[in-house]
Amino acid sequence: MEPGTAITRQVIYDLVWKEPLTHLSRKFGLSDQGLAKLCKREQIPRPAQGYWNKLAAGKPTGTKPALPVDARGADTVVFRITAASQSPTTPRAEVDQLKADLPQVRVSERLANPHPVVAERVAFREAEVREGKKRYDYSAEVWKQISPLDSAERRLLRILDAICKGLETRGAAVGENDRGELVATIGQDKIAFQLRYRMKQVKIPIDPADWRSKLRGKDTFRRGLELTDELIFEIKTWMPAGFRRNWREGSTHRLEEQAGDVVATMLVAFPVLAARREEREEQGRQFKIREKQRRQHEERQRLNRNRFRRLAELAQESREAALVRDFVATLRDADLDQEKMIDDMTVEQWLEWIDAAIADHDPLSRPASVFESIASVHHWTYPN
Repeated sequence: MEPGTAITRQVIYDLVWKEPLTHLSRKFGLSDQGLAKLCKREQIPRPAQGYWNKLAAGKPTGTKPALPVDARGADTVVFRITAASQSPTTPRAEVDQLKADLPQVRVSERLANPHPVVAERVAFREAEVREGKKRYDYSAEVWKQISPLDSAERRLLRILDAICKGLETRGAAVGENDRGELVATIGQDKIAFQLRYRMKQVKIPIDPADWRSKLRGKDTFRRGLELTDELIFEIKTWMPAGFRRNWREGSTHRLEEQAGDVVATMLVAFPVLAARREEREEQGRQFKIREKQRRQHEERQRLNRNRFRRLAELAQESREAALVRDFVATLRDADLDQEKMIDDMTVEQWLEWIDAAIADHDPLSRPASVFESIASVHHWTYPN
């Protein structure tokens, strides 16, 4: 589908019954779960689980439900294809071009004038060492004194320092979020990342004196994690398809050589993330507009129902008044003693009271009041 294509409820309804969501979602630039949520939100029926297998096997699939009619109608635009929602091409060429344009990301031999994020980590470790704090070693299962930074830790910080400074050459700010993760920020968009040494699982012999040895027998092991000398850089934020998310050292390549690629990839990803965010914001704005229109339509319908209910009540009151009026006319034709006293009132006075009561009860005695009464009704006037 071309960017700019407007997708209506009817179009989505027709498409979801022609091919599975896993295939169709790619045309929308969504995941199958994302397209399923769109169908649920817009009240678009879609095939139940197992539908396509039954169809392929020639088994009955049941009746296809109709598209529900609501205030928006079947031709309401509910999704718009944008350049950001298309399956992106591999950004390798853009990354390579940016690497060529950027100053080379060099990893220094020592931490001189480190980036504030790195300086904070160094200062924190030095404070822990001064205070004599301990850290639990899960592999050895003992508390150990925190020691000064070793060469491996300093190497990690030197690479992190180079990456942070490389990002800031193109306007990215590097800091920490509320969870303590490293985050690069440009405008409203953030990319969380981490740099760590790879852990490997190892078997650790259990001390014969350990209680677990009695349960498992002699020559048993427990599993633990052990640090390797291989660094891994990971982008923890969701990235569009085609973007690399982790860089791992191997026997022939070190992370110092890949720092420039890391920086260029993150910088190229920022505009794509911004486009996706703007698309989501626009979809959210359109959804709010549609929801507001739906609520207004429901309120108008309820108001009209309530006004008609009031009109029916007034018509019933008028019929009751007409019935009483006919009854009183028959009563007047009877041979009545007009001067007879009944409960401190004469019959003539009772007839006058009845005429006044009929006039007060009959809305047609005051025609304009009919419209005033209907106009006073709101959508909340009647509870149901």
